[in-house]
Amino acid sequence: MISEPELTGGLDEPAPADIVTDDDPAPRRSPFAALNRRVWAAGLGGVLIASAVWAGALYAAGPRRAGAPDMHGYVLHGSPCAALTLKPLTDALKATDTQTVSPAVVHLGPALDQIRCTIETTSPIPLRGGTARYEVVVSIDLHKATDPAAEFEDQRDLDTSDLVPVTTTEPVPDLGDKAYLLTIDSGSQQLKVLHGGAVFTITLTGYDYLATSVNGQQGDSGNTTDLRVYQPALIATVRNVMKG
Repeated sequence: MISEPELTGGLDEPAPADIVTDDDPAPRRSPFAALNRRVWAAGLGGVLIASAVWAGALYAAGPRRAGAPDMHGYVLHGSPCAALTLKPLTDALKATDTQTVSPAVVHLGPALDQIRCTIETTSPIPLRGGTARYEVVVSIDLHKATDPAAEFEDQRDLDTSDLVPVTTTEPVPDLGDKAYLLTIDSGSQQLKVLHGGAVFTITLTGYDYLATSVNGQQGDSGNTTDLRVYQPALIATVRNVMKG
């Protein structure tokens, strides 16, 4: 069982020098974690967190600064990539294997708290054989000092990873203060939610399909699925991440 870490770096405290770590198997690759950084994680495909949803954002963050956005009680705690938190999406993907690519990396500061994690899932392709592979990236930014609403709206049609306009942007009603579903390209969907000072983002990428030929050699690969069918699962998953 994973015990709750003592979080530092509140509104009136300096940011901690280090990041808390759990004993978790080393990830296969870590696109978000910097070298020489200690991280704490909730491993998927080995160590599964047994809570129904991520335990983040469940207790009050203390007194609110004048002019600061409403945090709605959100405080980072645990990993948003816990297995049961992502279950609506992994079920929709029919995932048969789920692994941690980048464990939860946390930054706690006087103005901004952040967490990032990445998992990879695989599932069979029934009709033509082979394996479908998907990557799920979850990020949460808690803006404690300044309201992120203007920035959120300004980037509503933008893939912030490379500053390229997305293919489509669709508003999602009744989710946070504002929410948008972005089709970045044919192989990538993203859901972004603003709730007070909190910004939640889930990105789904169907980045590889591998078909196997008769002689066992690798066949074709590429982004060949329409990820829009997973939009309801993305919405259900981000509700799990926000739940509390």
